[in-house]
Amino acid sequence: MKKILIAVSVLAVVLLGWYFLKPHGTAAGEEGAKPAAKVETVALADQAIAQTIEVFGVVAAAPSGEQVLAAPYDLLVRKINVSAGSTVAAGDVLLEVEPSPDAKLAADSARSLSALATKALAAVQERYDLKLANRQELLTARQAAEDAKLKADSFTARGLGGDGRITAAAAGVVSKLDLLAGALAPTGTALVTVSTGGQLEARLGVEAADVVAVVAGQAVTLESSNRAEPEKVSTSVRTAGAALDPATGAAEVRAAVPAGAPLLLGEHVRAQIELQKKDHALVVPRSAVLPDDDKQVIFTVKDGKAVRHEVKLGLATDELQEVIGEGLKAGDLVVTLGNYELEDGMAIQAPEKEDKKDDAKESAKPADEKKAGDKAKDEAKPATEAKP
Repeated sequence: MKKILIAVSVLAVVLLGWYFLKPHGTAAGEEGAKPAAKVETVALADQAIAQTIEVFGVVAAAPSGEQVLAAPYDLLVRKINVSAGSTVAAGDVLLEVEPSPDAKLAADSARSLSALATKALAAVQERYDLKLANRQELLTARQAAEDAKLKADSFTARGLGGDGRITAAAAGVVSKLDLLAGALAPTGTALVTVSTGGQLEARLGVEAADVVAVVAGQAVTLESSNRAEPEKVSTSVRTAGAALDPATGAAEVRAAVPAGAPLLLGEHVRAQIELQKKDHALVVPRSAVLPDDDKQVIFTVKDGKAVRHEVKLGLATDELQEVIGEGLKAGDLVVTLGNYELEDGMAIQAPEKEDKKDDAKESAKPADEKKAGDKAKDEAKPATEAKP
């Protein structure tokens, strides 16, 4: 019994000694044993970036290329020979009109007064020649006759009493026509607007928050918003409106449509206005940038560990973001996926390369599958590669 107790005691001492002498690892070892974060990265790019806004509008005639035909007198529209979008040549009859009753009465009255004034002048002249009228009476009669003639001639010059045809002065396209047959148009009313010389412009509606950044000369890309495969047209901002349309709440920005562009008068367009552009900027995907209180942060990978960078944001697009910060250079690996889990100095596990994965898969295949694959490759070789 005594021997058994001694043996048990010796065994206990040996086991305790082995336990305390066995290496248990250090804190550093435990830290190294932690799993590395799995992330996806892209190279920090040095490239051009432009900040743009997307707006919509319509193609209209440029003011310098528009001819507005107005009512020369109060008239009634008898017949309309064109419609908006019609192509016309110089001399084509656009409208057939007739004077309103009041205009016709005024013209007839003016002609009658002119005839009477002319007769009165002749009578005074005859009396003056006979020394029966003085010079003042002659001058007064002459002035009255001239005034009456000018008034009558003005009606004639405006076409009142003519054939009642309103014609195009030059070739072009009817861009606006808001009349109906039988309508009464007072003097000066715009009857027809003809766009001449093919001078068109895009009239774009821009929100108040964006229009303050739009200035003449900025690059614009136009394309039809109605076509399946629209062609892009490059142009620039001609004018930027300084007032908002009460109906739409947007300001009007105008961009010239180049001659020969595949855009039609009245066609609805989509436009990209380039507000700012940099030819060289450090650019990352937007997913790489993380908010941290009032700061913006990105993580790069160096020597297998995460490096935290505080950055300032520059120009941005829907997908890309310019970043400005110390220690950043083109080619740095920037984390785009998995960055929310990172801390400065954390170990990074980069994704396996595709070629390594393929090699691993190939090595894992059974020998008979490899032989079958090699045989298929040999059979697929051209006859010229076969051994003699």
